[in-house]
Amino acid sequence: MKLLLITLLTAAAAMLSSCTDSAASPSAEHATAPENGAQFKEGKGVALTALMMKSIGLQTAEVAEEKIASSFTVTLQAMQRGIEVSGWLTGAQAARVQPGMEVELGSAKGSVLRIEKAPYVTLGDFEVTVQTSATSEAGTAINATFRFPAGDAVTAIPKAALLTTAEGTFVYAKNDEFYLRTPVKIGAASGEHVEITDGLYTGDEIVTTPVMSLWLAELQILRGGKAWRSSSPSPSKSKWRACRRWWNCARCPSSASRRSR
Repeated sequence: MKLLLITLLTAAAAMLSSCTDSAASPSAEHATAPENGAQFKEGKGVALTALMMKSIGLQTAEVAEEKIASSFTVTLQAMQRGIEVSGWLTGAQAARVQPGMEVELGSAKGSVLRIEKAPYVTLGDFEVTVQTSATSEAGTAINATFRFPAGDAVTAIPKAALLTTAEGTFVYAKNDEFYLRTPVKIGAASGEHVEITDGLYTGDEIVTTPVMSLWLAELQILRGGKAWRSSSPSPSKSKWRACRRWWNCARCPSSASRRSR
């Protein structure tokens, strides 16, 4: 009788163990399908299903070295009728500008006459005066572009790969099957590329388009469906509202651009 009882208890324990294993194995081996085609893991980033990547037109590229012919544009204004216009530069901008330097004034050309340190706090640290090729009426505003020759090759990425938020500037770098939002520091910029001074290495793979869609997906998962920002009289009071179809929503700028193509 005692032997029979031991045998029955052993069999019952084996059955319970089998049930526990069978109940646990599906969750361990078959992860739940990502909601809306995306999932997020802390420290890993955003992962998309193959169907979702195709749907949003996700594209990647390797970080490479480029020679950046940098430039910047400021607004100059004619203080009186004549051939001189002036405006303000930061200290970093003024350090690169020299008298006699050619300046693009829309379709026309001009040249730098002088750069003067501002004697008091103004809209910039230095005042630049440019001579134009044609007479400007008093009050006329002109966009002036200062261009500089390319230097040595630097780590650079397409401008389209940048994501600028209130928290800083980021790119989505490939991290195994995930895409991790990675902070970067930018330097000089040309027409299509921007220098990366910190955060990436040559050969890293990054998302070039559509970074906004990845950000919206990350926000939706992290903030319980809060994936788009509404307009508000006060930017500081703008609220994130729910958007369950972040990849194809009329409110999403990236979706609107895809539909227009």
